[in-house]
Amino acid sequence: MSSFGKRAYKLDVVLFRALFDIKWAPLTRVMRGFTVAGTAGALWGFFAGVAFLFTGLDPVNLLFPWAGIALSWLLAEGSKYLFNRARPFVSDTGIAPLIKTPSSSSFPSGHSATAGSGALTLSLVYPALWPLFLAVGVLVVVSRVYLGVHYPSDVLAGVLIGCATVGLLLGPGVFS
Repeated sequence: MSSFGKRAYKLDVVLFRALFDIKWAPLTRVMRGFTVAGTAGALWGFFAGVAFLFTGLDPVNLLFPWAGIALSWLLAEGSKYLFNRARPFVSDTGIAPLIKTPSSSSFPSGHSATAGSGALTLSLVYPALWPLFLAVGVLVVVSRVYLGVHYPSDVLAGVLIGCATVGLLLGPGVFS
């Protein structure tokens, strides 16, 4: 590992510990709720479905978020096989995750990919609600580190995958 790589890894571990070491029972319940709701993009698909029903039934308002969520999840989950990074609790047996431990590799975070894509697509379709989507997205992303199942770089990479996916969907003009 290069000198830069070692420093980046150390920073990742320090940031992980700073967030993971915060323990407050009410916050832990909230974080667990956002992680469960964010599994495989379910929360974002639900938001898109409800908004679709209440805002005129325009198919693009449903298909654009769903396509972004699905594609970002597939890209993130597929990428895990390329990187095969151990999760924090595997690398450090002193870490006791606060949720059932995932068996897939850590990098990138699928929850964060769908959160990035879901929050961005829904914010584009329903711009008045962007603060809500951003706040929920941040909670899903942060929950993964807080609960002990991802490093900060895992969730950052996931968010970038989610946002890049939206860019891909907008690029060809399919949904723009």
